[in-house]
Amino acid sequence: MTLVKSIVILSLNRSIKPMKQINIKRFLARFSCVLLLIAQPVPAANDWIYVVKQGDNLWDLAREYLIDIAHWHQLQQLNNIADPYHIPPGTKLRVPIRWISQSPILARIGSLHGQATLIEGGSQEESSLTQGTFVFKGDAILTKADSTLLLEFVDGSTLLLQPNSRLELSHLNIYGKTGMVDTRLRLNQGRVETKVEKKQGPASRFEISTPASITSVRGTDYRVGSEATEQQSFTEVLEGGVNLKSGGNTKLISGGYGAVAKANQPPSAPISLLEAIDTQALPSEYGRNPVQFTLPNDANTKGYRVQIAKDRAFTEVIFDRQYNSYLIRGPELEDADYFAHIRAIDENGLEGKNADYFFTVNARPEAPIMQPKPEAGLTEETPAFIWARQQDINQYHFQLAKDKAFKDLVVDLPALSEAGVNSGYQLQLGQYFWRVASISSTEGHGPFSDPQTFKRVVPPPQAEEPEISDTTLVLNWPADLPGSQYHFQMAKDQAFTEIVYDKQVDAAKVELDRPEGGEYYIRVSTLYADGFKGPFGKPQIIDVPDSGWYWWLLTVLPFALFAL
Repeated sequence: MTLVKSIVILSLNRSIKPMKQINIKRFLARFSCVLLLIAQPVPAANDWIYVVKQGDNLWDLAREYLIDIAHWHQLQQLNNIADPYHIPPGTKLRVPIRWISQSPILARIGSLHGQATLIEGGSQEESSLTQGTFVFKGDAILTKADSTLLLEFVDGSTLLLQPNSRLELSHLNIYGKTGMVDTRLRLNQGRVETKVEKKQGPASRFEISTPASITSVRGTDYRVGSEATEQQSFTEVLEGGVNLKSGGNTKLISGGYGAVAKANQPPSAPISLLEAIDTQALPSEYGRNPVQFTLPNDANTKGYRVQIAKDRAFTEVIFDRQYNSYLIRGPELEDADYFAHIRAIDENGLEGKNADYFFTVNARPEAPIMQPKPEAGLTEETPAFIWARQQDINQYHFQLAKDKAFKDLVVDLPALSEAGVNSGYQLQLGQYFWRVASISSTEGHGPFSDPQTFKRVVPPPQAEEPEISDTTLVLNWPADLPGSQYHFQMAKDQAFTEIVYDKQVDAAKVELDRPEGGEYYIRVSTLYADGFKGPFGKPQIIDVPDSGWYWWLLTVLPFALFAL
């Protein structure tokens, strides 16, 4: 007996008194009210409520919503409708869920980046998926490495299937025209991100099961991960609430919390998700590929997940990867604006709140290869600069400056047609920076290359005539700036592949043990006090006489000839 009927009977018992004490009209009026209360339908938990509109009748409603048009009569009895063809607008009709017609529905691949395959229900054959493909109840979807797929449902809900995942569409049904949708999915492995529209009606359901748990929602933003080998799942709720069931226990996980569930064990207590990291220090523009940046090195962070999309709503995710380091090397991207979600992963394996990151890539046309080499020491007053010529490039923009920020420009040539230039400017001694950008008729002005640095230095030292004794070889050269050191090399060949001596000295001289007689090559470079290494000078040739008796004979022979 329902609570309402119990209250009605109790009211009747209290109302019955000896007939002589009762006003008949008041009694009949009160009894009519009681009968109406008894007849009023009491909504059940599994009843759908329909609000009658002008012109509705039970016959049309049964034909439009119910599995059998004959149920109109039962609908009339259940709701105590006197005239099935004339129902007052606003009347609320109870409709048992079991009477409502159901039909299978489709889901659609909204976007796909990378590779994904479809296993049709009841088959083991795999076929490639493409954007716009429709999938059915019983189908399974597999994403490959570095691949993402957005699944769209008829009620507006979406699911992002992340790399290396397998998802089965266990149940996809809609209850006639009621708007109630029953969606049940199974994530065997991998990860998904869902945005579930708020459900209308008692039969609406969105459920994801894994080998370890079941999550069910009626409208929320949450993520589920499944590790098949470990038989555990990860649930992270961003908005709303999720019922997480595992090991016969159910827990409500609210927004901002997550939980870990293992097979046949109760879910963990709700765990607070890591807060979104600060992305303000990250670059807003990248002129190089691949995109690379550094995240906070936090002891509480096990790793990071980085997702990159072409749109703010993340309907087209083109990159999704987990990192076990704070050093991020991303993908090669076309020149465009991008949106990223970055989140930290805690020691439980739960991924934290999203940090939004917007950036631009302007890496094309690519900056050309350049000479002279970085950190070179140039002795020419008007050095030449050369870079590789590129196809489809119309012009080049060359800049030479005294500072790395290129505020103190020495030369600025914005429209060079050749892949090289002689600055025509007599450079003083000191450090300089230069860079080049390519200009294409189709892609416009590309990014500047990384600044290349060089020093305008005095010519390398040249050694004076050697001083050779019976036991030593002494070489001297002009001293450079105070505090400088020198790198001395002596070799048997001009290419300096057979080096005999290789020394760094503080003074502008070197004293060596006398080598064997023969021809040698020597060269010297300056090591400046600020750490800059100047270039080697041109190789010089020295002849070291043999040190045997014939050397002594050659030494005294001139004196003997003079005596004659």
